[in-house]
Amino acid sequence: MLLALVTVSGCLGLLWLRQKIETTAQATRSLETAIVKEERRLRYLDTKIAEIHQPGFLNRQVDRLDLPLRPPKAEQVVYLEAIPERPAAEDLVAGTEKEAEDRAPYRRTFDLAVMESFVPRD
Repeated sequence: MLLALVTVSGCLGLLWLRQKIETTAQATRSLETAIVKEERRLRYLDTKIAEIHQPGFLNRQVDRLDLPLRPPKAEQVVYLEAIPERPAAEDLVAGTEKEAEDRAPYRRTFDLAVMESFVPRD
């Protein structure tokens, strides 16, 4: 009787252990899939960043947006008199709630632009 009890408890323990191993394996596979997707997204962002920094792309953007930009000339030198002083911290705080509300849409717009990059592309 004791031998049967030990055998049954050993079989149940082995079954529980195999189930835990399978659960861990599934979690590992899902994490590996998420890592692959994230690496793919990072590679995509790296290529987009590299594309944006190309001079040809910048020239096309200037032409498309009809911006008054031109390449610098060799003899063009710009001298700065001095670095302007930064305003005090008290001056940077919004004076009224209206000013704070005026800036809020830009903050939300920026947040939405950043969040767009977190949307999966697949």
